[in-house]
Amino acid sequence: MNSMFTELVEQSRDIILVTDNDFRVKYVNESIHNILGLKKEEVIGQILFDFMAPSQEEVLRRFLSKGISKDSDFMEVCIPCKAQKNTYFDVSIVDFFGSSSVNGQVITLRDITKRKKIESQLIKANNELDHFMYKTSHDLRAPLLSSLGLVDLAQRDEESRKYEYLRMIEMNLKRLDAFIEDINSFYRNERLVIVREIVDMKRLVNEEINRLSMLYDTSRINFNLKVNRISDFYSDKSRVKTVLNNILSNAIKYADHNKGDSEINITVQVMPDVCQISVEDNGIGIRPEYLSKIYQMFYRADENAKGSGLGLYIVKNTIEKLGGKINAESQHRLGTTFSISLPNLVSVSMQKQDLIMN
Repeated sequence: MNSMFTELVEQSRDIILVTDNDFRVKYVNESIHNILGLKKEEVIGQILFDFMAPSQEEVLRRFLSKGISKDSDFMEVCIPCKAQKNTYFDVSIVDFFGSSSVNGQVITLRDITKRKKIESQLIKANNELDHFMYKTSHDLRAPLLSSLGLVDLAQRDEESRKYEYLRMIEMNLKRLDAFIEDINSFYRNERLVIVREIVDMKRLVNEEINRLSMLYDTSRINFNLKVNRISDFYSDKSRVKTVLNNILSNAIKYADHNKGDSEINITVQVMPDVCQISVEDNGIGIRPEYLSKIYQMFYRADENAKGSGLGLYIVKNTIEKLGGKINAESQHRLGTTFSISLPNLVSVSMQKQDLIMN
């Protein structure tokens, strides 16, 4: 019977220890190595608290000070493993002193690291949802209320000024349309699966420049595009388009017209494993104190900032969805450079890996 229970304990995915009254380990199963990377001989004979950070030791000691009974209570504790990652456990302790076969405290550590990660993601998602709903309702109503006010003025004012009111109403509606498109981009990135297809970066960049030139006055902006392609580029075309649209529109909106002609330099290098994109402008730049915040949802450096405040948040999340990275360098009044790295999903195996990751 004892051998059968020993085998069951050894096969358990939980870490199971037996300690004496001073919490010196008398026995531990093989899971200690599988989860924390520690060998049995490294643990047996050691005090349980030796494997914990001082703050965690204090928490566990307080839990133990309540007294141990035949009924197991639970608490949560964090223990660092050899891979330098924190592992979270539910801890239960049962008193088996007096038992002829055990004679000690049986401590069970159940790995809940994945659960903690999911909980953290849920908390973040809920906080973002609350913020999103508040800001969305405000930003949707603002141009509508402004337009209604302009309609009222137009009805009461002289005929000669009605064209001016119509122009301002049009601007509000375009602002509203752009905001709704940002919300659609946010939704598509969060919900839709990655579609792997060949992406002609030269054509896509030129299409976005032409499209944006119809929305903004780009007559004083010089676009310089250089594409170096030694491989076909496979990615999600819709998501890459979203990234380019937001980065280029920012470069246009924040051009510094006091410098004469503005420059936006786009460099694309497609290699078998990665696509490197650089968008450099000589616009107004970003102040150093704002640079670390530009990817936050609805972040605007000031109330007069153009756009919804969703653009760069969407860009960063879209790039991460594709398994890529983005970096921004900027000097106030000199310009900004965004450097983007996107994996080339040229093989089916890479595509599957990316879909699983996301």
